[in-house]
Amino acid sequence: MPQVEHMPSISSHPMEQLEPSPVDEEPPTLYNTDVKDENVANPEDLSADQHPTYFPPTGNRSTTNNLGISRSRIPSILLALQKYSTIPPSLYLIGHYTNTALIPLLTRSTQTAENSLLLTRPYYQSFPLEALLIFAPVVTHVASGLSLRIYRRFQAAKRYGAETHAQRRQMSKNLWPKLSLTSALGYALYPMMIAHVLVNRITPLKVHGDSSSVGLRFFSYGVKRHPWLANLGYTVLVSVASFHFVGGAAKYLKLTREYVTEGGDYGMRQRRLRSRVVNAVSVLVAAVWALGGLGVVGRGIGAPAGSAWELKQWDQVYRAVPVVGGMM
Repeated sequence: MPQVEHMPSISSHPMEQLEPSPVDEEPPTLYNTDVKDENVANPEDLSADQHPTYFPPTGNRSTTNNLGISRSRIPSILLALQKYSTIPPSLYLIGHYTNTALIPLLTRSTQTAENSLLLTRPYYQSFPLEALLIFAPVVTHVASGLSLRIYRRFQAAKRYGAETHAQRRQMSKNLWPKLSLTSALGYALYPMMIAHVLVNRITPLKVHGDSSSVGLRFFSYGVKRHPWLANLGYTVLVSVASFHFVGGAAKYLKLTREYVTEGGDYGMRQRRLRSRVVNAVSVLVAAVWALGGLGVVGRGIGAPAGSAWELKQWDQVYRAVPVVGGMM
């Protein structure tokens, strides 16, 4: 029989000395989501150009998504949408603040402010200007801000090694960007604005087919019917709105504390001064708004009493408001 040549077993070969896995003796510095720079109040407002250390390099690999947009450009696009979408509503707000705060307070006449409001309202309530001036920019502003926070949280989770959804959820609490006071007030203002639009625009359209019967005297009538609810709700609304708008405008103009570049005691004093000035202006704007809106319009100073037909129309609108209409 032919001899079968025995193959040497694997164990007969001498073990080769393998190089250790390419792991550094000291782990590399990971991306830090907690920005330690005292000049940065809110990482949500940073851009790669202003603070390159906050955004790690993307490398040479392809980072283009299905839409053909480079992933490194996503934060800049969202920041631009969030920033420039505030311009149209700001133009509307200037006119609305003039009609509901400045004119009533200066003239001490609800009727004069009502005439001014009715004179300008057809322009910004016409189609498509209302949607382009108010609704679409506000939705864009809020949606881009939320998208930016979600995107940065997702990127931070990937840098810390979270590959699955469960892992991202486990470390999610520590990965969300810091929420500034201005941003928090903006998110709180959004449902208040929806309620305001619901009472003054949507419900009148549903009940009467238009909102021609809704004006400052309509608001005055509501305050007189439910003084505690109206005064409390209006005070909270104008306070939150004033601090959000003034703080956002100051940040837009780079007048907030995080834009102070000087260090030491001088820089600290400048940051403290800027915070106090922004807060003082916010308080002043809110106070004027409350004095004009509640002190004059809410009390119906300088306006004729509503006729029986007007009171009936206003009652129908208030009773038709969802959720709280039954209490009115």
